[in-house]
Amino acid sequence: MTTTVTINAHCSSEKQVQVSIVNRVTGEVHEEFVLQDGQSSHRVVFDDREIKIGEVVKPVEV
Repeated sequence: MTTTVTINAHCSSEKQVQVSIVNRVTGEVHEEFVLQDGQSSHRVVFDDREIKIGEVVKPVEV
């Protein structure tokens, strides 16, 4: 079975959404990316894959 996931970022200008697609058995990272406010993305999960999503503070630019 395959599940399609849509991620819509709605966050303050100080934060971004960190997305990781990992193998939940081995911990292997298949893909990592960030979304800014107003951005969206579609991904699929299947087999042992899972999507981890969280809002994080943006890194400080030097």
